[in-house]
Amino acid sequence: MNKYAFELGRKRKLCMHELLTMLGEANFLEKAKDIAIFEIATHHSNNIQALQDKLGGTIKIIEITDTLQKNPNQKILKDTFDRILEKNLQYNTGKIPFAVSLFNFNRFNKIDSKELLKHSKKFLKNNFNLNSRFINNSQENPRPSTIFKSKTIEKGIDINIINAQDKTYIGKTVSIQNIDKYSKRDFDKPKRDAKNGMLPPKLAQTMINLAGETKIIYDPFCGTGTVLMEGLLMGKEVIGSDLNQMMVNFTNENIKWLRQEENTGKALLTFQKDATKLVQNEIPEDIDAIITEGYLGRPFLNTPTPAQIEQSFKELLEMHKNWLSTIHKITSKDITIVMCKTGYRVNERILHMPNFKETIEKIGFKITETFTYERSTQIVIRDIIILKKI
Repeated sequence: MNKYAFELGRKRKLCMHELLTMLGEANFLEKAKDIAIFEIATHHSNNIQALQDKLGGTIKIIEITDTLQKNPNQKILKDTFDRILEKNLQYNTGKIPFAVSLFNFNRFNKIDSKELLKHSKKFLKNNFNLNSRFINNSQENPRPSTIFKSKTIEKGIDINIINAQDKTYIGKTVSIQNIDKYSKRDFDKPKRDAKNGMLPPKLAQTMINLAGETKIIYDPFCGTGTVLMEGLLMGKEVIGSDLNQMMVNFTNENIKWLRQEENTGKALLTFQKDATKLVQNEIPEDIDAIITEGYLGRPFLNTPTPAQIEQSFKELLEMHKNWLSTIHKITSKDITIVMCKTGYRVNERILHMPNFKETIEKIGFKITETFTYERSTQIVIRDIIILKKI
């Protein structure tokens, strides 16, 4: 077992729950704001990038190389950096990109990253005749996109200093989100549906992971197929349906495109169907989870009125009641559902769908976790819900 640090994405609670589900609570060591520390089993540590590519909520993964006393002085840090640089870069060639990232420091215990960068540059030149360049432009951490685009992990090193509860961790970044691939799957697929909203691929990954260990997943509101595509990339068997035959066709075209771009399997089944009218033999009995964004309601260009919000919530609650009642009848006791329900931003407030909990409990489901996923510029927001049968 080795220690790794995971830099959490924007929605920390959601990202943290994804990690706990994927890696196991028994392997969790501690959390320090943006960073979660885990011990990783051998089957994960042998291919960290493969793990990274499945985690929608983790920005980068850091291998912990040193554990120091709390608030080490600059000399201790420089000596530690020297060892890390010698071990990792002495045989490199070309101009070495390197960066220093600090986590959970404030103005009272701030470390001088610029001094460490200058020291490292001098160390590499004097000891190994290596030229290097800073990725940091200031005392601020470099952006993950800058680290990715500069190929710092492949050609150089990103050293991280993490201020934890009673110690300081030092580690090197070993994987980072591949922003080009996410962007390609999001924007380059042949069929998109901007009018009704688009589930980000990273969020689709996270939702799939929240269901735990699964082999077969089903999306009864498949839309353009984002959940199914991400499921295929994660090695799942996927099934999708939609009320609109055009959306089913879009899903099939996007999956065909994905199979040409990536080495993936194909969907077990895609078909047109109203999710409220599914019957027993239309989906396999052995599906492990239902993962769906669902219908979020009609889009609004401007903040809806209270009457519009009330009407939208009423219609959406009725739809959720109907399709979840159907699903409850035709699926196994152990089924997990990870779904989105709609909320609205009104000024600084977020309005959540009323009476949802009471409605689904009457059907036979309970909510085990809820996460709000939103951006400040969005009117329609998503509440990510995990459901289990009672």
